Amino acid sequence: MKGVILSQLTWEEAQNAYETYSIVMLPIGAGTKEHGVHLPCGTDYFIIEELAARVVDACPVILLPTVPYAYYPAFIDWPGSVSIKADYFMGFIGDIIKSFVKHGIRKFLILDGGVSTQHPLKILSSDLHNELGILVAVTNILEIGKEVKDEVCEQEWGGHADEVETSSMLSINRNTVKMNYAVEEYSHKATGSCSKNGGQKVFLGRKVTSKSGISGNASLATVEKGEKILAAQTNDIITFIDYFKRVKI
Repeated sequence: MKGVILSQLTWEEAQNAYETYSIVMLPIGAGTKEHGVHLPCGTDYFIIEELAARVVDACPVILLPTVPYAYYPAFIDWPGSVSIKADYFMGFIGDIIKSFVKHGIRKFLILDGGVSTQHPLKILSSDLHNELGILVAVTNILEIGKEVKDEVCEQEWGGHADEVETSSMLSINRNTVKMNYAVEEYSHKATGSCSKNGGQKVFLGRKVTSKSGISGNASLATVEKGEKILAAQTNDIITFIDYFKRVKI
């Protein structure tokens, strides 16, 4: 059963959708944030839009328009980057969700394309559950499709505008990627934090410090890798939605 795209419905059709579908999906992806000199500033937005389109075509969800602005403090010094204060961001997303709660929706899936956004969104998820008794799930862009990323990617480690994101963009629209500028470069990494094969042991908030704005090896990206990564990410989201539909509140 496919989902529906809310922006394409009339309000009467929206009301019918609220009675038919139990999950509202809200994508969040930076509409303008630096992604090195080889990728467009809208990379996060394009990737999350692609994932959202694949999911709504396969799952019974109500898809909302993608939110293009969020909490991205590590990039604020770079031209083309926008960051919203964490409390403003939480309030804004909370108001979007509450707009649907008043019409009876109790389950939400935030399709999050960011990393720094995870902290405020997890807090918001818990706060809204405690306040309203609703369920707000938040995807983790670093973990969905991780098994396939680890299998196909060759970079030592990554994190931004890297082999993963560059491959994804090559798959979505190779004309937006300037592979002749794709390089291997790394931003600072705290000892014991993220690595290719391990989770985060210590968090240390820092701005992106590499000269190019890349953190990883973008030069290793290919269309084939990107398609495998996008397919794996989509499958992980679909698997969760299948579970989420059955969860009782």
